[in-house]
Amino acid sequence: MRLWTAVRSRLAAGAIIRCLGLVLLLAALLAGPAQAQAARPEGQESGPHREQVWRIGQPADDGRSIAAIVFRPPDDSPAPLVVMAHHTSAEAARNGEARHGVYPHAVNWFVERGYVVAVVHRRGYGLSGGERAERFACRRPNHIAGGRADAADLGAAIDALTSQPFVRRGGVIVVGQSTGGWATLALAAENHPAVAGIVNFAGGRLGRSGETGGICAIDELVRDAAVLGRRARTPTLWIYSDNDRSFPPALARRLYQAFVEAGGVAEFVAMPAFAHDGHALLPDARGIPLWEAAVEGFILRFR
Repeated sequence: MRLWTAVRSRLAAGAIIRCLGLVLLLAALLAGPAQAQAARPEGQESGPHREQVWRIGQPADDGRSIAAIVFRPPDDSPAPLVVMAHHTSAEAARNGEARHGVYPHAVNWFVERGYVVAVVHRRGYGLSGGERAERFACRRPNHIAGGRADAADLGAAIDALTSQPFVRRGGVIVVGQSTGGWATLALAAENHPAVAGIVNFAGGRLGRSGETGGICAIDELVRDAAVLGRRARTPTLWIYSDNDRSFPPALARRLYQAFVEAGGVAEFVAMPAFAHDGHALLPDARGIPLWEAAVEGFILRFR
């Protein structure tokens, strides 16, 4: 009897130790990503839309963080989130500006409709600084890698901000301009569970040869749009202008067709010529009357 009691005690103690080990392991797994993607505000809110910089850990790049400039409605109740992905300026110095990619008129438009807006500075830009995560070379063009690196920053911001009490957990809208538009298409291919819809303004990536100065890898860009389309099931809205000098109508249609024929979910809206270069349709406040009906109709599906 004593022997059996001792055996039972040892078995019970072993089971407790094993369970404790599993609990600690599970806690470590859950705590790791939460710490990596923790978000914290810097400074005080300012202005009519409660502007504030938030610092967000980037789990895809250990030790680095990204910045998001967050704008909020007056109400503190949970609101849907709009994440805005900026362009890349041809003037390198401008990519490091503190308010790079903040299009005030577009921010106002979304906040006035009850959204929290986060302008996310991807690695290498604006308040995030450091080296860019995206890489590109004309000799070995890979637009997918650059898009995925940028999409990782958008995903980190979405994960961190949707955990805040003033942001809804789902129904996120992601809006991208130019290279930011391409980043949103890469995010669409990730099928992030919190993202309801994506608005791609003049999205794409253009490589420029250091030897000739000419644009390179256009066919590869179309090819990579199809690669993204194979996985993308998040609804997307594509908006391009007839006089876009970076992505003219023929190229924009090629990108769209490649994406949807591969399985991507997308709607294409061709805008009339805008100003001297339709590529500025979103950054220029004069573009709102052209795009607002299409964008509002799209985002209301997910409200």
